[in-house]
Amino acid sequence: MPSLMGSADTPGMTFDDVINFVQAHFTDGLVMVVGSGLSAAEGMPGMPALADHLKTSATELQGEDVTAWSNIVSMLDAKKGLEAALIKHAPSDSLETWIRKKTCDLLLPKERELIQAVVKGERTLRLTSLLSKILKPAEGLPILTPNYDRLIEVACQMANFHVDTTAIGDYAGAFDYKRSSMASCRGIVSRAKATVLDHFPRAIILKPHGSLDWYRNGDNAIRCSVDLDAERLIITPGLNKYKVGYDFPFDMHRELANKYINRAARLLIVGYGFNDDHLQTHLMKRIRDGTPTLILTRSATQTAQLLAQTSPNCVSLTRSKVWPGVAVVTNGAQFEQQGRDLWDLAVLAKEVLS
Repeated sequence: MPSLMGSADTPGMTFDDVINFVQAHFTDGLVMVVGSGLSAAEGMPGMPALADHLKTSATELQGEDVTAWSNIVSMLDAKKGLEAALIKHAPSDSLETWIRKKTCDLLLPKERELIQAVVKGERTLRLTSLLSKILKPAEGLPILTPNYDRLIEVACQMANFHVDTTAIGDYAGAFDYKRSSMASCRGIVSRAKATVLDHFPRAIILKPHGSLDWYRNGDNAIRCSVDLDAERLIITPGLNKYKVGYDFPFDMHRELANKYINRAARLLIVGYGFNDDHLQTHLMKRIRDGTPTLILTRSATQTAQLLAQTSPNCVSLTRSKVWPGVAVVTNGAQFEQQGRDLWDLAVLAKEVLS
C-alpha cells in the first residue's frame, strides 16, 4: 500500500503520491460506491430537477395531499432541499405514491435516451471507460448504489462484465441472490490444489433504494426490463425510506451492501455525498478505520471533505475552484493541482490508468 505521506522535505502528500496511490488502488478487494453524482455527470436529472418537476406537476394533487405538499413547497422555496423537506414533512401514503410515480416519469425518458446512445455506439459511459482499464477480480466487483437508473448495469455490460442484479431473469425475475451469483459461472477449475468455480468477469450491483426495473407483483417483488403498468419499487427521499428500506428486496440489498463494505480491502467512492444512513454507517466506519479509500466527485459535501481530512489512507479528488485541474484533500495535506480533471472518472481512466 502506498504511503499517504510525502517526502521528509515535504510534509503531507505530494501530487506524485496521489498518482501512485490511485494507480495502486484498482486491484483485488475493491468495492465501489456510486452516488447520484455519476448519473448527473452523464445527464440524468438530479434532486433539484426532481423538486422542480414535482412543483410543476402538483396541480394533479387533491384533498389533504394539497395541504401536505404546500408545506413541502415552502421549504423548497426556502432552498432547504427536497430531502430535508420530506424529512420534516413526511408525506402520506398517497402523496408518497405520487412522488414515486413522478420520479419515474422524470427519469425514464432521459435514461432511455442515454442507454440508446450507448448501445448504438454514439457515446461511452464514464464507468465503462474505467472498467476497461482495471483488474477484473475473480470473485466479482461489488458496486453499491442508491441510484434508481440502470446506467451502471449498461456500463458494466458494455465493458464485457456479467451483471449480477440478484434476480434470476429479465422479464419476471425473482430475487434470489444465491442462484443469481451462479449465473456467471463458466466452468470448474483447479487453483492451489483446490477445485473451484470459474466465473466470467462480473459486477455485483446492489441497490438498497431500488431500481427502475423492480416492480411489485402482488405480494412479490420482481425484476422486469420491460415497462409494466405496475408499482415500481423505489424508495424516495425522506423519512419513509428508513421504514420501507426494511422491506424485501431493499433489505437484502442493504445487508449485502454492508457485508461487502465490511470486508472491502479498498474503497472507491464516486459521486456520493455520504447522506444516506442505509450505507454510510458502515462505510464511514471502514474509512475512519484506515481502509484505503479514493473519493471522486465534482463537488464534495462537508461530510466527505471531513472524512478525507481526518481519516488515514483516504484521498479525495474534486474539481479545482481556482483553475482547470483537481483539488486534493487527505489527512495531512490539502492542495490544488492545475491540469487534468482527475476527479472525473473518464479522465482518471484515460490519464492515470492507461
